[in-house]
Amino acid sequence: MPTIVEELREALLDLEEARKMEAQQRQTAEVLLAGLQVLATTRETGELFPNLFEILRNPLDFRAVFVLAASGNGFMLPIAVSEARFKKTLWKPGAAFRRAMKGNPIAIFDTSAVEEWRLQDDALRNESRSALVFSVGTDSFPALFVCTHPERAHFSRRHINLARRFSLLARQALMKLEADHRVAFLEERLKTEARMADLNRKLAESEKKLARTQKLEALGLLAGSVAHDLNNILSGIVSYPDLLLMYPDLPQKHRQIIETIRTSGLRAAAVVQDLLTVTRGVAVAKDTVQLNSVVEYFLASPECLEMIQKQSGVTVRSNLDDRQPSIRASGIHVEKALLNLFSNAIDAVRGRADGVITVRTQNLHVNRPLKRHEDIVVGEYAVLSVSDNGPGISEEDMERIFEPFYAKKSLGRSGTGLGLTIVWNTMQDHNGYIDLQTGADGTRFSLYFPVNRETVKDQPARIPADQFRAQGRKILVVDDQEVQRLLVCEMLASLGFETASAASGEEAIAYLKTNPADLVILDMIMDPGINGRETYERIIQFRPGQKAIIASGYSLNDDVRAAQRMGAGAFLKKPYGLKELELAVRKELAGAD
Repeated sequence: MPTIVEELREALLDLEEARKMEAQQRQTAEVLLAGLQVLATTRETGELFPNLFEILRNPLDFRAVFVLAASGNGFMLPIAVSEARFKKTLWKPGAAFRRAMKGNPIAIFDTSAVEEWRLQDDALRNESRSALVFSVGTDSFPALFVCTHPERAHFSRRHINLARRFSLLARQALMKLEADHRVAFLEERLKTEARMADLNRKLAESEKKLARTQKLEALGLLAGSVAHDLNNILSGIVSYPDLLLMYPDLPQKHRQIIETIRTSGLRAAAVVQDLLTVTRGVAVAKDTVQLNSVVEYFLASPECLEMIQKQSGVTVRSNLDDRQPSIRASGIHVEKALLNLFSNAIDAVRGRADGVITVRTQNLHVNRPLKRHEDIVVGEYAVLSVSDNGPGISEEDMERIFEPFYAKKSLGRSGTGLGLTIVWNTMQDHNGYIDLQTGADGTRFSLYFPVNRETVKDQPARIPADQFRAQGRKILVVDDQEVQRLLVCEMLASLGFETASAASGEEAIAYLKTNPADLVILDMIMDPGINGRETYERIIQFRPGQKAIIASGYSLNDDVRAAQRMGAGAFLKKPYGLKELELAVRKELAGAD
């Protein structure tokens, strides 16, 4: 019989192997995150692509790189180059380039065999024996990203896969540049046409807000892609410690180390959740909630009390309207918005001996449109406001205050740089409005939530542990990441379940056609192949009523909801621990006993 030390050593070796397997995914996620940072902070066209060249140089392992854009005569011309020898080249798109422009990255093993390169001079071709070509353009502005290397057959499938991921980033980069150019053009026109009629001035302001909104939404999509990769990476760091901590004879010293690893993983997962919050187009689970309850819970939370204790001299006041109606909202997202506004208020009064922060709720009926920071339409609103008596916000910062990663606080207190972006996205998801009033005597953020007259629902009763049995139950784990499959199977085995695994939706379907499973844990986003929603849709065609749990590193989206409407059960957001997995499995299987 293996000793507890041998079992622990084997578990630690498994954890180390998992970390090695995640290293390549981590590098990809770090590259995408660095690209996201460049897209969010670079405002000049001449700086954007050179910065991206440096970020991609090591991951794509190229010697030279340039970007080609379509011209009006059927040719393509360089708009950014890493070496001067490409600056005056002229390119006629052939079969390879046309395929790349359709979104299919191309690895050219020998440039002398490709018609686009045969038109270039011998010296240029000999210095670029292999190439990697992928699209970075939009429908209105076709463009190609061309990486070269002096060795033949240099670029591999790994480079192609990374190029495909980066293609989305580059596409959004051009969308961002187009939005910036529209804003810059608008600002210049406003300076030279200051005497235009009032109608034209209002139209210009609307176009400027639209351009800013589109840029925020584009960056939110990028954030969602990065967050999905990071959540998959964090799964092992968060979940394996749960398994190790189950050993009763684990030395206390080792237990503390493992608990530290898990705590660090959970903190990283919280940062990833911030990225997911700025993702537009992600469905938000809403219920009937009371703003007063959210405020009271937050003001008594450890996070709030810790912020107050660290800022000596600050006074926190609350003024809650007893007639506060309910709203249709995600309580978690509203609390997160309140947390970020409160954190900003704390920073605004930092260093003041007489700092005052006021959190207020009120019921407000708007009987005519209000022109505030955002135009507020007629209706009844539950308003949540956070005010401070700090120095106020400058006019320059007001223009960009809701942009991702825009912050002027010191590095030690800047957080993720997504605080007010989270507030903005939360109000967009709830069809609400933000009003911002600021001056020398302080700042007040007011969040307008449309009123909902439904009654707050009671929380569902928790299912007792003895209402289901694990012995003899088989669970099929479906995930395209091997590390995820191994991890979830080990956690389920520790709970007494039999397990099987499949690396794709197609493999899961083939397995279930000949083998029953009491429950399927199904990853929503799998590449290549069909996703989780389509997999479940095909499964229930030959196994009606098949129980399933949906898991994803992304947030609850339309595909997840579609699968749940077809009969799938709980949604598990990666990374999740042993307790979360056990509760979800218990809920799905309790009714089968």
